[in-house]
Amino acid sequence: MVYPAIEVTVVTVGNRTIEDESTEDGQKYMKAFHAAATSIPGCSRGCWGRSDKYPDEVIHFIDYDTRKQHDVHKALINGPTPPILLDVQSNETVYVIHPNTNDRNKVYYAPYTTVTFFWGIDENEWAVAAPEFFAAVANSNSCTGYIWGEVDKPILSDFDGYASLGSGKCGILIAGWRSKGQHDHDTKSQRVTSAWDAIQKACAKADDWGTSLRITENTGHIHRWSTPLAIKDRSDWLPAAGMI
Repeated sequence: MVYPAIEVTVVTVGNRTIEDESTEDGQKYMKAFHAAATSIPGCSRGCWGRSDKYPDEVIHFIDYDTRKQHDVHKALINGPTPPILLDVQSNETVYVIHPNTNDRNKVYYAPYTTVTFFWGIDENEWAVAAPEFFAAVANSNSCTGYIWGEVDKPILSDFDGYASLGSGKCGILIAGWRSKGQHDHDTKSQRVTSAWDAIQKACAKADDWGTSLRITENTGHIHRWSTPLAIKDRSDWLPAAGMI
Protein backbone atom coordinates (compact mmCIF):
# COMPACT_ATOMS: atom_id res chain seq x y z
CA MET A 1 0.00 0.00 0.00
CA VAL A 2 1.26 3.50 -0.88
CA TYR A 3 1.34 5.99 1.98
CA PRO A 4 1.50 9.75 1.38
CA ALA A 5 3.48 12.07 3.64
CA ILE A 6 2.99 15.65 4.76
CA GLU A 7 5.87 17.79 5.94
CA VAL A 8 4.59 20.32 8.47
CA THR A 9 6.87 23.29 9.18
CA VAL A 10 6.40 26.22 11.56
CA VAL A 11 8.52 29.29 10.79
CA THR A 12 8.84 32.61 12.61
CA VAL A 13 8.53 35.52 10.18
CA GLY A 14 7.88 38.46 12.52
CA ASN A 15 6.09 41.36 10.84
CA ARG A 16 7.27 40.64 7.32
CA THR A 17 4.59 41.38 4.71
CA ILE A 18 4.56 37.90 3.20
CA GLU A 19 0.87 37.98 2.18
CA ASP A 20 1.23 41.14 0.12
CA GLU A 21 2.63 40.11 -3.26
CA SER A 22 3.40 43.73 -4.13
CA THR A 23 6.16 43.71 -1.48
CA GLU A 24 9.60 42.11 -1.62
CA ASP A 25 8.68 39.64 1.16
CA GLY A 26 5.45 38.65 -0.58
CA GLN A 27 7.17 38.08 -3.90
CA LYS A 28 9.88 36.02 -2.20
CA TYR A 29 7.31 33.69 -0.61
CA MET A 30 5.28 33.38 -3.81
CA LYS A 31 8.35 32.53 -5.89
CA ALA A 32 9.75 30.12 -3.29
CA PHE A 33 6.57 28.06 -3.01
CA HIS A 34 6.00 28.11 -6.75
CA ALA A 35 9.50 26.75 -7.25
CA ALA A 36 9.10 24.20 -4.44
CA ALA A 37 5.78 22.83 -5.65
CA THR A 38 6.95 22.55 -9.26
CA SER A 39 10.46 21.20 -8.67
CA ILE A 40 10.50 19.00 -5.53
CA PRO A 41 10.26 15.35 -6.64
CA GLY A 42 6.98 13.80 -5.52
CA CYS A 43 5.48 17.09 -4.30
CA SER A 44 1.80 17.41 -5.20
CA ARG A 45 1.31 20.84 -3.62
CA GLY A 46 2.84 23.34 -1.25
CA CYS A 47 0.68 25.34 1.19
CA TRP A 48 1.32 28.12 3.66
CA GLY A 49 -0.59 30.52 5.90
CA ARG A 50 0.03 32.92 8.78
CA SER A 51 -1.22 31.86 12.20
CA ASP A 52 -4.13 33.92 13.48
CA LYS A 53 -3.13 33.10 17.06
CA TYR A 54 0.59 33.79 16.65
CA PRO A 55 0.83 36.42 13.88
CA ASP A 56 4.62 36.19 13.78
CA GLU A 57 4.45 32.49 12.81
CA VAL A 58 3.65 30.84 9.49
CA ILE A 59 2.84 27.19 8.86
CA HIS A 60 4.00 25.38 5.71
CA PHE A 61 2.76 22.10 4.26
CA ILE A 62 4.68 20.19 1.62
CA ASP A 63 2.41 17.39 0.44
CA TYR A 64 4.32 14.39 -0.93
CA ASP A 65 2.57 11.72 -3.00
CA THR A 66 4.42 8.96 -1.14
CA ARG A 67 6.58 8.60 1.94
CA LYS A 68 9.30 7.01 -0.17
CA GLN A 69 9.52 10.11 -2.36
CA HIS A 70 9.84 12.24 0.77
CA ASP A 71 12.61 10.07 2.20
CA VAL A 72 14.54 9.96 -1.06
CA HIS A 73 14.32 13.74 -1.39
CA LYS A 74 15.54 14.29 2.18
CA ALA A 75 18.47 11.95 1.58
CA LEU A 76 19.41 13.89 -1.55
CA ILE A 77 19.39 17.29 0.16
CA ASN A 78 20.85 15.87 3.40
CA GLY A 79 18.74 18.04 5.70
CA PRO A 80 15.22 19.12 6.67
CA THR A 81 14.87 22.18 4.45
CA PRO A 82 14.76 22.06 0.63
CA PRO A 83 17.36 24.49 -0.77
CA ILE A 84 14.62 26.20 -2.77
CA LEU A 85 12.94 27.22 0.53
CA LEU A 86 16.02 28.34 2.45
CA ASP A 87 15.20 32.00 1.79
CA VAL A 88 11.83 31.69 3.58
CA GLN A 89 12.70 29.18 6.30
CA SER A 90 14.98 29.67 9.28
CA ASN A 91 14.82 28.52 12.90
CA GLU A 92 12.10 26.17 11.77
CA THR A 93 10.33 23.27 13.42
CA VAL A 94 9.77 20.47 10.89
CA TYR A 95 7.55 17.43 11.45
CA VAL A 96 6.50 14.62 9.11
CA ILE A 97 3.15 12.87 9.40
CA HIS A 98 1.34 10.13 7.49
CA PRO A 99 -2.22 11.33 6.87
CA ASN A 100 -4.77 8.64 7.63
CA THR A 101 -7.49 10.20 5.47
CA ASN A 102 -7.77 9.82 1.71
CA ASP A 103 -9.39 13.09 0.61
CA ARG A 104 -6.97 15.77 1.78
CA ASN A 105 -8.47 18.30 -0.65
CA LYS A 106 -11.43 18.84 1.68
CA VAL A 107 -8.98 20.21 4.24
CA TYR A 108 -6.47 22.07 2.08
CA TYR A 109 -9.09 23.89 0.02
CA ALA A 110 -11.37 24.84 2.89
CA PRO A 111 -11.79 28.60 3.43
CA TYR A 112 -10.37 28.24 6.96
CA THR A 113 -7.94 25.63 8.27
CA THR A 114 -7.04 24.82 11.87
CA VAL A 115 -3.86 23.07 12.97
CA THR A 116 -3.71 21.36 16.38
CA PHE A 117 -0.45 20.04 17.79
CA PHE A 118 -0.30 17.37 20.50
CA TRP A 119 3.02 16.72 22.23
CA GLY A 120 3.86 13.97 24.72
CA ILE A 121 0.74 11.85 24.22
CA ASP A 122 -0.14 9.43 27.01
CA GLU A 123 -1.43 6.49 24.98
CA ASN A 124 -3.74 5.11 27.68
CA GLU A 125 -5.47 8.41 28.34
CA TRP A 126 -5.46 9.21 24.62
CA ALA A 127 -7.30 5.98 23.81
CA VAL A 128 -10.11 7.12 26.10
CA ALA A 129 -10.35 10.79 25.06
CA ALA A 130 -9.41 10.77 21.37
CA PRO A 131 -12.51 9.06 19.83
CA GLU A 132 -14.89 11.63 21.26
CA PHE A 133 -12.61 14.54 20.35
CA PHE A 134 -12.31 13.48 16.71
CA ALA A 135 -16.05 12.78 16.53
CA ALA A 136 -16.87 16.20 18.02
CA VAL A 137 -14.70 17.92 15.40
CA ALA A 138 -15.85 15.83 12.43
CA ASN A 139 -19.55 16.16 13.32
CA SER A 140 -19.44 19.94 13.64
CA ASN A 141 -21.73 21.48 11.05
CA SER A 142 -19.01 23.55 9.37
CA CYS A 143 -16.16 21.02 9.41
CA THR A 144 -15.28 19.94 5.86
CA GLY A 145 -12.93 17.15 6.93
CA TYR A 146 -9.72 16.51 8.80
CA ILE A 147 -6.25 15.00 8.50
CA TRP A 148 -4.67 13.23 11.45
CA GLY A 149 -1.18 11.80 11.68
CA GLU A 150 1.40 10.83 14.27
CA VAL A 151 4.70 12.66 14.00
CA ASP A 152 7.43 10.40 12.69
CA LYS A 153 10.66 9.95 14.59
CA PRO A 154 13.34 11.07 14.45
CA ILE A 155 12.00 14.64 14.29
CA LEU A 156 13.52 16.49 11.34
CA SER A 157 13.86 19.75 13.28
CA ASP A 158 12.51 20.73 16.70
CA PHE A 159 13.58 24.35 17.12
CA ASP A 160 10.80 25.08 19.63
CA GLY A 161 11.61 21.99 21.70
CA TYR A 162 7.97 20.95 22.10
CA ALA A 163 8.51 17.46 20.68
CA SER A 164 10.70 16.64 23.67
CA LEU A 165 7.86 17.30 26.13
CA GLY A 166 6.73 14.17 27.94
CA SER A 167 7.72 10.68 26.92
CA GLY A 168 4.87 9.87 24.55
CA LYS A 169 4.16 10.32 20.87
CA CYS A 170 3.28 13.56 19.10
CA GLY A 171 0.48 14.14 16.60
CA ILE A 172 -1.00 16.81 14.36
CA LEU A 173 -4.66 17.36 13.44
CA ILE A 174 -5.41 19.54 10.40
CA ALA A 175 -9.10 20.38 9.95
CA GLY A 176 -10.97 22.32 7.27
CA TRP A 177 -13.88 24.67 8.02
CA ARG A 178 -16.40 26.57 5.93
CA SER A 179 -15.38 29.87 7.53
CA LYS A 180 -13.63 31.21 10.61
CA GLY A 181 -16.91 32.53 11.94
CA GLN A 182 -18.61 29.15 11.64
CA HIS A 183 -15.58 27.43 13.19
CA ASP A 184 -15.68 29.81 16.16
CA HIS A 185 -19.39 29.18 16.60
CA ASP A 186 -19.18 25.38 16.32
CA THR A 187 -16.19 24.97 18.62
CA LYS A 188 -18.01 26.79 21.43
CA SER A 189 -20.55 23.99 21.64
CA GLN A 190 -20.58 21.99 24.87
CA ARG A 191 -19.57 18.80 23.11
CA VAL A 192 -16.46 20.31 21.50
CA THR A 193 -15.31 22.23 24.57
CA SER A 194 -15.72 19.17 26.79
CA ALA A 195 -13.82 17.00 24.31
CA TRP A 196 -11.06 19.61 24.03
CA ASP A 197 -10.69 19.79 27.81
CA ALA A 198 -10.42 16.00 27.99
CA ILE A 199 -7.91 15.62 25.13
CA GLN A 200 -5.58 18.23 26.65
CA LYS A 201 -5.26 16.03 29.73
CA ALA A 202 -4.09 13.14 27.55
CA CYS A 203 -0.86 14.86 26.49
CA ALA A 204 1.89 17.04 27.91
CA LYS A 205 0.92 20.04 25.75
CA ALA A 206 -1.69 20.85 23.11
CA ASP A 207 -1.99 23.95 20.97
CA ASP A 208 -4.61 24.95 18.41
CA TRP A 209 -4.64 27.78 15.88
CA GLY A 210 -6.06 28.64 12.49
CA THR A 211 -5.09 30.12 9.16
CA SER A 212 -6.27 30.68 5.60
CA LEU A 213 -4.01 28.67 3.30
CA ARG A 214 -2.41 29.69 0.03
CA ILE A 215 -1.78 26.66 -2.16
CA THR A 216 0.56 26.15 -5.08
CA GLU A 217 -0.06 23.01 -7.14
CA ASN A 218 2.75 21.11 -8.80
CA THR A 219 1.26 22.42 -12.08
CA GLY A 220 2.08 25.95 -10.94
CA HIS A 221 -1.55 26.94 -10.31
CA ILE A 222 -1.99 29.14 -7.23
CA HIS A 223 -5.16 28.93 -5.13
CA ARG A 224 -5.99 31.33 -2.31
CA TRP A 225 -9.08 32.62 -0.58
CA SER A 226 -9.73 36.35 -0.58
CA THR A 227 -11.66 38.37 1.97
CA PRO A 228 -14.94 39.59 0.46
CA LEU A 229 -15.50 43.33 0.27
CA ALA A 230 -17.48 44.87 3.10
CA ILE A 231 -21.20 45.28 2.37
CA LYS A 232 -22.01 48.95 1.90
CA ASP A 233 -24.80 50.55 3.92
CA ARG A 234 -27.46 51.53 1.38
CA SER A 235 -30.24 52.23 3.89
CA ASP A 236 -30.28 55.93 2.94
CA TRP A 237 -30.58 55.32 -0.80
CA LEU A 238 -33.74 56.58 -2.45
CA PRO A 239 -35.81 54.06 -4.42
CA ALA A 240 -35.66 54.27 -8.19
CA ALA A 241 -38.28 56.30 -9.98
CA GLY A 242 -41.51 54.36 -10.40
CA MET A 243 -40.75 52.06 -7.43
CA ILE A 244 -42.71 54.12 -4.88
